[in-house]
Amino acid sequence: MSANDPSASSPSEANLGRLLTRLRTERGLAQKQVARLADIDGSTLSRLESGDRGVSKEVLDRICSVLELDRREELNVLVAAGFLTEDAARFLLDEQLSHLARLLSDPATAPEDAVRLRQFLTLALAYAEARGY
Repeated sequence: MSANDPSASSPSEANLGRLLTRLRTERGLAQKQVARLADIDGSTLSRLESGDRGVSKEVLDRICSVLELDRREELNVLVAAGFLTEDAARFLLDEQLSHLARLLSDPATAPEDAVRLRQFLTLALAYAEARGY
């Protein structure tokens, strides 16, 4: 297959396939079992695991649910599928940062409180920079 071949799998699809295969086998589940529980065709899961096709977020969410992934595993799957960057995944793994982001984006947070929280963030970043981070 040439690099211009549209049927060629991308590195991220191949990484996703290997990751899904590993997670499925670690849980002792057969492809057919996962496909049935995720309500997808068995050949679809087979092609995903072999890196021969991409996947929609909806289908990937169903597969992750069937595999009962922990937070880190699910984020790794989303990165491998190209739905998240590695930086975003690291951010989402930190519960305190995720909580802060939810507060800052919540319409129920009073504007003056959001301003104060952002001031704390600015101060924390200035401190980190002063420490050489």
